[in-house]
Amino acid sequence: MIDKKYSLYQTCKGKVGAIQEAYDALVDAVEDYKALLTTLVEACDEQDEYDRHLLVVANLQRNTANGLLGTLDTDLHDDLTRLSDRVIRFKHLEDGIFL
Repeated sequence: MIDKKYSLYQTCKGKVGAIQEAYDALVDAVEDYKALLTTLVEACDEQDEYDRHLLVVANLQRNTANGLLGTLDTDLHDDLTRLSDRVIRFKHLEDGIFL
């Protein structure tokens, strides 16, 4: 029974690690996208009709990226941290298992 529980705890720990890696990759991708949009905005010619349209869309997308980063950096990260603490640091006193 102890081996089965330990295996389950190890599986949970692995899944939380995968979630953390995916979370970090998402944050990095959004930051890269925001940087790309900034470069695009800086390259726009405000006198060009098509560039003006692109400028509006790129600015809206940057605002969306900022909002997403704000959400990821607070609520989701806090939830992920709590999940990690509950799963990875789970202590089962009866079996003497501590991860």
